[in-house]
Amino acid sequence: INFAGELDEQEVAAVLNALKTNAGKKSVPAHAQFGLPLRLWQHLTAAAGISEGTRWADMDKKSMAALVRQIAVAAFSITGKSTFKEEFVTAGGVSLKEINFKTFESKILPNLYLAGEVLDIDAITGGFNFQAAWTGGWLAGHAMGKIDG
Repeated sequence: INFAGELDEQEVAAVLNALKTNAGKKSVPAHAQFGLPLRLWQHLTAAAGISEGTRWADMDKKSMAALVRQIAVAAFSITGKSTFKEEFVTAGGVSLKEINFKTFESKILPNLYLAGEVLDIDAITGGFNFQAAWTGGWLAGHAMGKIDG
């Protein structure tokens, strides 16, 4: 997954190197970049092995390369699911203002369709969340099916 949108690895590295130069005193994990939610940014920095108090000025080449990989070419493996009683709704996600609700396509990145837990939908009961995920998935799938005719 490329969390930096259309920027490639070299462009992400250039942005991060500029931060090292221009924002050296700021904490890396405490200041999200690329428009990412803070919790996601903190997850990516932790996955890159960057500790909580690390400042941009303290970033060495190895840490910088690890962070670039987490941002521009992140890979995740799915290991399964837990039992139903342990599953909960995830709070937060992509802002609903960024979604076309007729197709569930991103208004920010064309041809990216989002539904379910990746969206910022957090209802009181699980039933609403399930229905939002099913409906969003159906609309997104239907819209993608129209792309190829």
